[in-house]
Amino acid sequence: MLSKRMISRFGLSLAVLISSLFLSGCSEKPFLTQDGSYVIVSVSPSGNTHSELIDLPWNTNMAIMQKLLLESSFVLSDLHTPSALKSSDQDLLGATTSLQANFPESKRMTFVVDEHVLTLDVQSVQIEVEGASVGQVIINRTIILQGINDPNLQPAFKALTDMLHDKNYKKEVA
Repeated sequence: MLSKRMISRFGLSLAVLISSLFLSGCSEKPFLTQDGSYVIVSVSPSGNTHSELIDLPWNTNMAIMQKLLLESSFVLSDLHTPSALKSSDQDLLGATTSLQANFPESKRMTFVVDEHVLTLDVQSVQIEVEGASVGQVIINRTIILQGINDPNLQPAFKALTDMLHDKNYKKEVA
């Protein structure tokens, strides 16, 4: 029983890894590149901002990070201009958490926005993973769009934060 579970878990991890490697070679999406940095940005209801650089130790289970990057790329695959109601000040009152990718140099990327192809030079992309507008995308800190509502985004993010907190705990104890 235990060996079947381990084999299926290994198979799933391998499938995610292969999928993400395949997509990284076929996609210009920013979350499947290796030369950027990733940051978790948390904004409290009062407007206080906290940023945490995702610094993965060498012995990290990379499949967890790759799963989050894969789900993030799915969110970016079809973007829409948010409606006036969705982007109202009402949504800005709650706490939000976002995953942000920063690039040392601009990258030319192509997105589908409102069923039209849009090519931009991108220095940063931010995707809301927790809050009132999950899937909201901010490109270069100025362009606000709504991505696909991916039900797997939040669980993938939670798995990453659980892993990060577990690693941080082990660092403090050791």
